[in-house]
Amino acid sequence: MSMFGFIAALALSYGGWTALSLGMDRHYADIHGRGKEPQQRERNLYRMLGTLALLATYAISIQLQGWTVGSVLCLGTMTAGALLLVLLLTYAPQRTVQMGKVATGLALLLGAVWLLG
Repeated sequence: MSMFGFIAALALSYGGWTALSLGMDRHYADIHGRGKEPQQRERNLYRMLGTLALLATYAISIQLQGWTVGSVLCLGTMTAGALLLVLLLTYAPQRTVQMGKVATGLALLLGAVWLLG
């Protein structure tokens, strides 16, 4: 298993869960202030991007370990990414968006290194 691929999957998982959480009223309000809600277009965009990131996490995991072990790896990676998001939303909700962007950028960089290497 490639470490670049695994870290890319973990970062994509975190970024995906972050995007999905921004599509929810409660978490959006936690990050942007009480009483704020995302517009429907913005909510749909966050949901679509989050779903695509989690599907990409699954694809990377399958590529790394095959169908059987890759599925289990994907579940573990998604669980770890969700745990990181829960901790950040609890203790520093304003940093969630910034860290989601950093994680997604890191995932794209490491994914490119992994695919080209």
